[in-house]
Amino acid sequence: MADLTARDAVLVKYLNEAYGKEKQLETVLQAQIGRTQNMPIKKQLRKHLTETKAHARSVSSRIKALGGKADASNLPGPDALGDAVGAVTSIANKAAAAAKGPVQVLRGTGVADNELRNMRDAFWNEAEEIAHYHVIESIAEKLGDSETAKLARAIRREEERMQKFLERQLKTLSGAVVREEVPAKERKPAGSRSTRKRSTSSRSRSTSSSRSSGASSSRASSSRSSGASSSRSGSSSRKKSSSSRSGSSNGRTTAARGRSRSSS
Repeated sequence: MADLTARDAVLVKYLNEAYGKEKQLETVLQAQIGRTQNMPIKKQLRKHLTETKAHARSVSSRIKALGGKADASNLPGPDALGDAVGAVTSIANKAAAAAKGPVQVLRGTGVADNELRNMRDAFWNEAEEIAHYHVIESIAEKLGDSETAKLARAIRREEERMQKFLERQLKTLSGAVVREEVPAKERKPAGSRSTRKRSTSSRSRSTSSSRSSGASSSRASSSRSSGASSSRSGSSSRKKSSSSRSGSSNGRTTAARGRSRSSS
């Protein structure tokens, strides 16, 4: 293998880390497929296993195109250790991945709990892969390697789709664990008591507001009645005063006429 330039060595280093993760997950996914009892999850895991194998092949091809050597041992670079040491590390890596299967089977308290824990780990694995390809894409873009950037972007999008699927399963399986392990009488939603208190308080405020509004309306009605009564009383007084002035004027006119006849 020809010596790598510093540029290509950096790309190969990060591509090999992603390659090692893909090979590790091939073993993990096979174990998860074998133990899950949820058929929709089993189907999706099988699909993603096919994708994972394709990812490993694509990354391996890109490493070779850059002049490197695909190495599943997660080493800092393709030539950092000798082939013998690298092979031993790779075998240990695969053994660790395979060991996760039986260990995870025993750790749950029930079927739903076991499924939930496995999907939680799968979600975490996808997050790690997404991070790998984000880094590779960013470095490749900065180094002007559009082919590597394009490959990293395409793989990352498939990993993100798988993670979205797993996120939905986490929510569903969380509900299954609650139903399986918690008695119905203890499953009250968080905040239900405070919600009832707020509802009662709202009704009290509404009733108080209605009463206050009613009292205000009553006072306003009473005020209008009093005003109308005062207006009628004032009108009546003005009429009486007018009649009194009219009578006085008529009396003066009659007296004047009398005096005039007497003078004649």
